Amino acid sequence: MKVIEIYKSGKFYNVFGDDGIIIHELIGYKYLEYKKQVGFPESALNKVINVLESKKISYKVYGKSKEELLREFKGIDKRYKENLMNALKNYDMEKRLERLKNKINSLDIEQLEQIIGALENEYCEQ
Repeated sequence: MKVIEIYKSGKFYNVFGDDGIIIHELIGYKYLEYKKQVGFPESALNKVINVLESKKISYKVYGKSKEELLREFKGIDKRYKENLMNALKNYDMEKRLERLKNKINSLDIEQLEQIIGALENEYCEQ
């Protein structure tokens, strides 16, 4: 059974890898791609847990080491995979839109007008 693993680090909790992408998707905390993690303050733990339990996603909350299990919830096995697939799909779209936004910001006004005009003709007149 795949579970979301949440680790305490000082006054914060961290969630890594695919688990972090799920938390990013469900709650909106920023996923730091270069660290492959999501972090949130300890005051938000109950919010995270409530969302995971409502989605019936299994989790384990650890203290400073993996031997120090603070809390756990056993959800439905397939919920992790379903949420991960959705989160990965949406995260990929976020990255694509960010790249597109960066390209748009580098265009001059004439180029931007051409692109917007083409989009309006293609999608707004249907």
